[in-house]
Amino acid sequence: MAKKKELGYEESLRKLEEILHRVENEEIPIDQLTELVSESMGLLKNCKSMLKGAESKVEEAFNEMED
Repeated sequence: MAKKKELGYEESLRKLEEILHRVENEEIPIDQLTELVSESMGLLKNCKSMLKGAESKVEEAFNEMED
């Protein structure tokens, strides 16, 4: 099985915006809506992880400046 490519922050955010637009503007069957919610949760988790990683790197940089 091929390894799934992890999306960058901007791409994840763009996909979240697309899903939101669809949910707000289309009639979506409940089965498909469930899939979209699940996909959104994965994208949000990915964004949160990247933001935490960036925060950690910024903190490290500031700590190195103080030393």
